Amino acid sequence: MIRSNRFLPLLALLLTIAGTSCSNKASEYYERGYNRQSNGDFDGAILDFNKAIELKPDFVDAYHDRGVAHQAKSDLAGAIADYTKAIELKPDFALAYSDRGFAKEAKGDSDGSLADFNKAIAIKQDDARVFYGRGMVKQSKSDLDGAIADFTKAVELETDYADAYLVRGDARGAKGDLNGAIADITKAMELKPNDANAFVIRAHARQAKGDSSGALAAFTKAIELRPNDPNLYIVRGDARRAMKDADGEMADYAKAIKLKPEFVAVFLARGNAKRAKGDFDGATTEYATALKFKPDYALVYDDRGLAKTYKGDYNGAMADYTKAIELKPDFAGVYSRRGNLKETKGDWQGAMADFDKAIKLDPKYAWAYHNRGCLRYDAHDFKDALVDFRKVIELEPSRDYARFRIWLIRARPGEAAAATTELQTYLATRPGGQSNDWPAKIGRFLAGQLSEPDFLAAAKNPDPKAQAGRLCEAYYYAGSKHLFAGDKSV
Repeated sequence: MIRSNRFLPLLALLLTIAGTSCSNKASEYYERGYNRQSNGDFDGAILDFNKAIELKPDFVDAYHDRGVAHQAKSDLAGAIADYTKAIELKPDFALAYSDRGFAKEAKGDSDGSLADFNKAIAIKQDDARVFYGRGMVKQSKSDLDGAIADFTKAVELETDYADAYLVRGDARGAKGDLNGAIADITKAMELKPNDANAFVIRAHARQAKGDSSGALAAFTKAIELRPNDPNLYIVRGDARRAMKDADGEMADYAKAIKLKPEFVAVFLARGNAKRAKGDFDGATTEYATALKFKPDYALVYDDRGLAKTYKGDYNGAMADYTKAIELKPDFAGVYSRRGNLKETKGDWQGAMADFDKAIKLDPKYAWAYHNRGCLRYDAHDFKDALVDFRKVIELEPSRDYARFRIWLIRARPGEAAAATTELQTYLATRPGGQSNDWPAKIGRFLAGQLSEPDFLAAAKNPDPKAQAGRLCEAYYYAGSKHLFAGDKSV
């Protein structure tokens, strides 16, 4: 035993040398893996990182960079596992938290992503990329103020961060700050002149400002930069529709279909365009084609139900609305539209049930309250109808027809003077419409500011369908006023 003890220092030395050799070898594999990853060889990089970790199980950087390689290959689960291991070995590893945050965001785990970005920022406050990532998560969660604050921090840290300017512009546009949005997008375009996404966001901002020509030019520039993206032809087609350029709209949709023949969204858009033009047979055909490619698309059933309703095919429309609800039970709008159809067919109880369901699903859905109010009005339940129409204008103060219904309800029990004063006050500051458009004329007639002969004359229109609709409304409102006045002879 005494003799063997003199060999212990030698054994320790040999073990140290072996450990150092393994560590050196692990570093060699890691460096080669890092270089391979930098050159886009992610498979080769992963093999080298595997070997480095095998030789050195606590190699933090190898775990992290293997996570980066897995993420580049869209293996989000593998990436998250590696980042998590790196964090276990080094709890203050800010980069691992931020990269895991991006991986979780890509996987749809917004809460987990936000937690990781918060942790990364708590450790290290000068990484613009992390503020950008956290801002993106906040924007996806509809926290626009928080998103804008993070994007602002990102551009303070990196003044040439084009993507941060771009998404801040998008968030500002969503908040209604259109001038701020355009300024940010313009800055992003100065920094990245050939970014098609910047032109798309700029186009949407121009649309929101009512600048249809500017929007069209921006979409066209985006297409020049990315000519094989079918989505761009769809949005430009939609812009052309807003400009009443039906031929250009259809040409853009046709180009999108040529690039992607199974592109369901194009058939849906083309169906909507044909429906808007009154071509209900053509619209129904387009929707049917969309359903061949995607038979479980609730939105298409809903839109086809609308086309069939306008066409007078109430049974077909009812079947489509019911199918849409079967596929998407929380689709509030379909319940409201099916309720209208049931009311038309005389099923008032069923209609009321559908309107109630729509409101339960979306308590801020103004149209559902309006439709239920109309049903209650027709049933002479004026008290509850008034509650519904009051709710409509609480949610959307510029709803003209809800204002007209309120006047009709209040005028019945002898509140005509108060009802007229309320309507006149609204008309004096009426937003969003022209003072001489058709709804304004209805309001002025009800409020005693337009005579009946002038009102009926104003209903005339070069378009026979538009004139028929206006005359129907005009006689309804004129008849109501005569009824309230006790004049049943007209």
